[in-house]
Amino acid sequence: MRIALIVVSILCLQACSRTSCEDAQAATIKDYTGLDGCGLVIKLENGQVLEPTNLNDFNINPEDGTKVWITYHELQNAASICMVGPIVSIDCLTKR
Repeated sequence: MRIALIVVSILCLQACSRTSCEDAQAATIKDYTGLDGCGLVIKLENGQVLEPTNLNDFNINPEDGTKVWITYHELQNAASICMVGPIVSIDCLTKR
């Protein structure tokens, strides 16, 4: 019985640490509204800032400081007034 409890506990802990976004990067949503032409952006753990085009397409309430998992692809030939980072389309976004 004790062994079964340990196995179940380990499986639960592993499931809790996973993200539904495969190969996702840890990031934080930031509010750059104070900068000209900016709004909510995504800051990766390495410090890179992304300008998402489809942040509101996901089932989360994007707010300043929300920690997320993200996968994305950079859009070519896209322009921005904000100009703090590459313009991206988010492929997967979940809270962490």
